[in-house]
Amino acid sequence: MDEKRASGRYYTRGNPFQLEPFQMWAKELHLEQQITLEPFAGAKDIPQLIDAAHLRCRDWAFFDIAPGANGIAQRDTLADFPHGFNVCITNPPWLARNSATRRGLPFPEATRHDDLYKYALEQCLTHCEWVAVIIPEAFIRSGLFLQRLRDFISLVPQTQNEKEQENTRHYPSDKGRGMPDGIHTVDFRRVSVMFEDTEHPVGLALFAPYATPDVKVWRNNQLLGGLNELRTHLPMPSSNRSIVFNDPNGNLGLIAIDNTVSASIRFCPPAELKDYPIRVHCRSITKIGVPWDVDIEMLNARLTTIREKTHDVFLTAFKGLRRDGHYRRRLDWALTRAIVDR
Repeated sequence: MDEKRASGRYYTRGNPFQLEPFQMWAKELHLEQQITLEPFAGAKDIPQLIDAAHLRCRDWAFFDIAPGANGIAQRDTLADFPHGFNVCITNPPWLARNSATRRGLPFPEATRHDDLYKYALEQCLTHCEWVAVIIPEAFIRSGLFLQRLRDFISLVPQTQNEKEQENTRHYPSDKGRGMPDGIHTVDFRRVSVMFEDTEHPVGLALFAPYATPDVKVWRNNQLLGGLNELRTHLPMPSSNRSIVFNDPNGNLGLIAIDNTVSASIRFCPPAELKDYPIRVHCRSITKIGVPWDVDIEMLNARLTTIREKTHDVFLTAFKGLRRDGHYRRRLDWALTRAIVDR
């Protein structure tokens, strides 16, 4: 806390429904005329956020397997999803299948998806035309449900100064009904977007009832570009298995994660890692065996260009903000192989 005071950097997630892409989405579907479904209502935190964004719905329909407030119908919506609603706005439960197995928690046998939020999103899209969901930022790299995906917003916590600038924007004066804040249930990890100092990588996905030619990708209110356009800046995928990762005798070093200060992923001479034990399953710092002489300066230049042109959309974000206000990122082996392969 003392360090934050000294630097003046106090972070808040803010309200994603105040952001321009959601406001445009809500306007197109005439949100004020809609009875909106919240199938994983918890304690009605979503309506409070909508109200704070100076938006309103005609009415709400609330369901939850473990209701946390009055006016919520008790229902296992994953097994018995409500019908007859055109619009759905929700923060579905998140639970990875492997995590459920490790923790001894139940996981639906009806789905092959590796995370509960994907199954929940599939149910929302099957039964509703307009869908807005708060989900892990990693979703945009999954390749799932892209046909109707209109916008995807990486929700990055803001500095206090950025938040003050955001609050100067003007919104319609109509207001909905304020609701008490809350979370869903301890069994499923749910990330609220109102509490302070949150660093978990989260996104807001906005779906339409029609097929979209491309997905607009945002960082808060900043439009980064279309997903198809951003992909053009990636190298061709490589299946060259002569490039060997975690090779103790490799001729190329790689620091594959950002530090806490800035974008610091880089290739390096293997001698720089001489005191670092190379482990078989390591994904952060490694040596790579490449069957030709490598030009480290050229590889780093290529990596820098990719990061700048794609705004890191295709690098995995993980918990923890860098000092420059961006999520820390990790370079995966598939993209590394494509960069290295000549």
